[in-house]
Amino acid sequence: MTLKNKIIISALLVSVLGASSCKKFLDVNKNPNVASAVEPKLLLPSAQIAIGSAVGVDFETYGSIWAQYWTQNPNSSQFRQLEQYQPTSDDFNSSWQLLYSDAGEDLFQLEKLAIQKNQKQYQAIAIILKTYVFQLATDAWGDVPYSEALKGGRDDGHIVSPHYDAQATIYKGLLTWLDQAVELIDPADPVQPGADDLIFNGDMNAWHRFANTLKLRILLRLSERDPSSAQSGIASLYASGPEFLGEGQDAQINYSSAAGKKNPLFAEQVGLQQTQNLVASSTCVDSMNSNNDYRGYIFYEPVATGALVGIKQGNFDAVVTPGSYSIPSYYVAGDAQDDRSALAPVKLITGYESLFLQAEAVARGWASGDAKTLFEQGIHASIFDYAAAFNSENLLLADTPDVPAPVYLTADYAYYSYLNGDTLFGAGPAYWGQYPVGGTVQQQVRHIITQKWFSMCGNQGFEAWTEWRRTGYPNFFVVSANSLIGQTFPRRFIYPNTEVTRNANFPGLKAVTDRVWWDIH
Repeated sequence: MTLKNKIIISALLVSVLGASSCKKFLDVNKNPNVASAVEPKLLLPSAQIAIGSAVGVDFETYGSIWAQYWTQNPNSSQFRQLEQYQPTSDDFNSSWQLLYSDAGEDLFQLEKLAIQKNQKQYQAIAIILKTYVFQLATDAWGDVPYSEALKGGRDDGHIVSPHYDAQATIYKGLLTWLDQAVELIDPADPVQPGADDLIFNGDMNAWHRFANTLKLRILLRLSERDPSSAQSGIASLYASGPEFLGEGQDAQINYSSAAGKKNPLFAEQVGLQQTQNLVASSTCVDSMNSNNDYRGYIFYEPVATGALVGIKQGNFDAVVTPGSYSIPSYYVAGDAQDDRSALAPVKLITGYESLFLQAEAVARGWASGDAKTLFEQGIHASIFDYAAAFNSENLLLADTPDVPAPVYLTADYAYYSYLNGDTLFGAGPAYWGQYPVGGTVQQQVRHIITQKWFSMCGNQGFEAWTEWRRTGYPNFFVVSANSLIGQTFPRRFIYPNTEVTRNANFPGLKAVTDRVWWDIH
């Protein structure tokens, strides 16, 4: 893989952190920070930057390809092995490093330092983000170092070859961590982050909502493997009267056009001479087109005719003319040659994901509420997350003598026409926008997860692929045209070469088709 760029917060932060490159892999248990030499206000943004780099580059790219939002451009070559379902261990070195050596180490030290200084809000955030990081790791690789991870320092046990914990064990631990974090949260505490918190700017109420939403995500991940635990855990969560992330309350990291502060996926593409490796997959584009889903014009760039055109998943052997197919837009950092891609945020958990999680919990009978209302609120949140984008695109829908005034695409128009039909063009309501109130639980879950998939196009690719692994939805994926493993799909990331060669307790390689513990669908 190529250079993973970190955002430079300040000259002081540079002196603490240094740069990250996939040619320089740190040991999982290396302790790059001495807690007494740094302050929480430096460790927190450092950890968040590393999380943004992991989620925004490899997790987004690989997830969006395997979730069939994006595919390899036939006129370039970077991701052909992914499309062949034949990644190598070296492909995952950087993402593992970012989660363990960078974010994980910073959060471990941040938690220790916060305890020493009795700064409970920093401690709470460290635990919440640590939970988020370890869920990413175990959802990607299955069994991973957990109980012995990050303890390579002399005063932490000097464990340089941590054992791998079973995913079932990790999941139980993650729930315990979140309970601990929530107990620490106190918005009235005078000592809490401010601008050094790149996600919520020190808003501890928002961190509480993030923790609740993350807990609901973790519990629902058990829906197929351990439904009784999922149900009881959700019942306990709802008994506390939780607030979840809502519309416009996305947990995200924002970027700018300044040097060193650009979206990490765009920064990576700049390092590749802005080669456009990613193009639109027809799996998603055709589904959006058939549903009159105007979000397609936000997530992708239309061709000269104004249409959205995708390429069959993995068909990088096709002979196509540049410009005859759509590419991911700059709103999701996918346009390698548009500098506005630098401004795209990296989304960790979104308000619409939260609403769809709540809808699923209700649909399964594990929580109270109105699933249909939550489902439609999720669609609204997804569309209105990009309200400014709809307006700035200034897309003219109609300007004919039959129309009293020119009609431009807005978020309101996109939402209303999706649910109720587009009378301007004689299109009926979108199939995937109609919640099957009288359907079975599985039919309702299918609609919720598929709608979540549309919403996460190019902005939460790993989570969309992970939810497909959990539920089997959407159920219209196609096998890559260049698959080397037959009529099947990838089910996990491959353990990185750094673990194979450095960890004496490495448990052995896994195939890309080997399922993680909760993946039984």
